Order: sequence, then structure tokens, then C-alpha cells
Amino acid sequence: VSVTLLGDLGPHLGFLVSSGVHGSRRGNLRDLQVQHAGHPYRILFAFEPHRYMVLLLLGGLWLLWWVLVGSQRIESNDAYVTGNIAPVPAQVDGTVRRVFVQNTQYVHAGELLAALQGDRSTLAMQAKAAALGWTVRQLRQEFAQVPVVQHRIQAQQATLHKLQDNLQRYLQAQASGSVAAIQISDTQQDILSVKARIATLQARLRAARALVAKTELANNPQVQAAATAFELSYVQWLRRDIRAPISGYIAQRAVQAGQMVQGGERLFSIVPLQPLWVVANIKETEMAQVRPGDPVTLHSYYYGGSVRYHGRVEGLLPGAGSAFSILPPENATGNYIHIVERVPVRISLPAKELERHPLRPGLSMVVQIQIHGHSGRSVLQPLTRTPAKGYETTLYQQELQQARQAAQRIIAQNAGEGKT
Repeated sequence: VSVTLLGDLGPHLGFLVSSGVHGSRRGNLRDLQVQHAGHPYRILFAFEPHRYMVLLLLGGLWLLWWVLVGSQRIESNDAYVTGNIAPVPAQVDGTVRRVFVQNTQYVHAGELLAALQGDRSTLAMQAKAAALGWTVRQLRQEFAQVPVVQHRIQAQQATLHKLQDNLQRYLQAQASGSVAAIQISDTQQDILSVKARIATLQARLRAARALVAKTELANNPQVQAAATAFELSYVQWLRRDIRAPISGYIAQRAVQAGQMVQGGERLFSIVPLQPLWVVANIKETEMAQVRPGDPVTLHSYYYGGSVRYHGRVEGLLPGAGSAFSILPPENATGNYIHIVERVPVRISLPAKELERHPLRPGLSMVVQIQIHGHSGRSVLQPLTRTPAKGYETTLYQQELQQARQAAQRIIAQNAGEGKT
């Protein structure tokens, strides 16, 4: 409506309702004459129906879009790229001898990142190797003692049988006086002495068998204990070299040559960039219709709206963000203010789309969750699965295998006859 005021209504505009109003119509114009306080006023109204039609059309289009599109999706820009960030700590104490990598550098699993000075670990390993070799040689003596003691017992038993036979003959010949009583007494004493030696040898045999019975040199408990101590020192020696547990990009390098580090101190981080996913924080008032499996369209501020990713809802975290905060809210206090909570939702990112347009953990994303056409899946049935790549390392298994091979070599070197 166009309004033209002829004259100055000024402060009298509020009294128009009490004034005399006369008007006429000419097409789309409305001509009103107003008398107020002895002053004439003229108002021209221009009615333009097509403008109303445009507004109604725009409103109808917006309503149609909302029914067909807007109400069928949930959009949020409170979403961030998340991925695995593997820490690489120092495994042992020591002084850094050399650093081999820089931030942003790509490394493969097992690649050398830094090296510690290994003097103390080398000496400790050599001491354990010597102890293992000595234990093997001691056990060889114990194994050899068993047949030696058995032969001594057999010899003493033969002597005992001979003395017992002699005593029987002496006793038979005593009546005729051909054998002196002193000879009989000496023979009886010799028998007692031999029996005592046999008992001593049998006790020694039992002791020797207790160390070696039902075992071989390689699986004897004493050898295994010494081998385990050597393997531990060997692993400590190997871990003077700090290697990448998985493949990825170096980040957060926090070590320099000459720096003294402690076991467990974080020196690097490795970011594999595959797999990546998005965690979107959705308002609790919009969560009722979100289900695992819902399709999701995403774009990042990094590439802009021209690059879109097509993921799906994998699962809902079992709690709102406040439940996992460092300082959870105390709603039982008197100063309570209600805040709409947000629930973290995990959204997958296709590997092929990430290969074409790589992302980084921490980047902001805009997500649109399509909530129409539910598959009927419950929120308690997530689609999240753990892949093997990026979640497993064989680095430390190889270390233990090398340690066991070194221990077996020491056992084999000390288990032979050796040279005198």
C-alpha cells in the first residue's frame, strides 16, 4: 500500500479517529480528505494487489521447501573431522643421539624416527647374555651328573653284594675256626659303610634329577629364567631405536639431539589420515529421529561447498557432551540455567572421497543428516566397526622374535661340548 500525506499531520495523527473523514475512489487510488482541528488533510492510498500475490507465492514456495526438504534433514556446523593420532613415546630412559624426521614428513611402519645412546643398555644386555651362557653350562653339568651318580651307585651296590657274600662264607666257616672273629666284624662294618655311601649317592641322584627330570637343556626352568632375563635386556637394547608403530605423517615433534628423555615421554605423534570420520554435535531437541545408517551429506570449510562428501551415521555416543567433560555440571545447585545439550554423532567418510580430497583431523565440517526413510534400526545398534589398518602394529612382536632368536643362539653356543 502506498500512502501519500498532503499536509502535515504532525502531532495530530493520533486524533484521526475522531476527525471527519471523506473519501473517493479512482482506480487503485483511495483519496481521503480529513478535517482535524480546523486544518484540512488529504491522504492518497495506492492499492497494488500484485505485490500481495508475490508475497503469497514466496511464502508458498518456502512452505513447500520446508515440507519436502527442510523438515526431512538436520543440519549442523558444530562438526569436526576426527581420526587416529598415534603417540610415539620413548620406551626407555636415555640421551637422544640423533633425530631422523621432521613434522609433516611421511613415515612407514618400522621406520627409524630417533636413536638414543645405547651404552648402558648394551652393557646390561652383555651381562644377561653371560649369565644365560653360564646357566646353560651349569645345567650341562647337572645333566651329566645323573649318569655319573648312577654308575657310582651301581659300583657301590656291587661292592655291597660282594661283602654280603663274604660275610655269609665267613659265618659258615667260623664254626671250624678257619675265620677269625675280627675278620667277620670288619666285614660287617664294611657293609654298613657301603650302605651309607649308597644312601648318600641316592640322595645326590634325587637332587640331580630334581633339577633336570623330564626336561631338556632348552626347556629347563633355570635356562628359561635366564633366557627371559636376557630377552628383556635385549628388548630394552633394541628400544634405544625409536621406530614408527604405524604409517602416517609426523606431527608434534618434541625431541632434540642431546635431550635426556624418560621412558613413557611423548616424542612424536603419527597421523595416518586413513580412516577419518566426523563427530557432529547435534542438539538434543533434534535427535529423536536420528538413527544409525541415515545418509549424510557433508562439506568442509577447507574446500568450500563445491566439494561434498557422502557418509552415513555410524552411531551415537552413549552420553551428551557434558557427561564426558572434565568439570561436569552440578545441576543440583541453586543457580540452575537450562542449556540445550548436544549429543555427539559419529559419521563415516568414504575412503575414495578422502583420497580425492584429503582432510585433516580438527577441520570444521557442515553436515546434513537425511532423516526420512528410516531403516528401522535402533539407536542401540551402531554400524561402527574397527578395521585392522591403523589399529594394529607388529613392531613389538618383531622385537620379541629377535630377542628369542638371540637367546636361542646363546643357548646353542653353550650347549655343545666346547673347546678346551
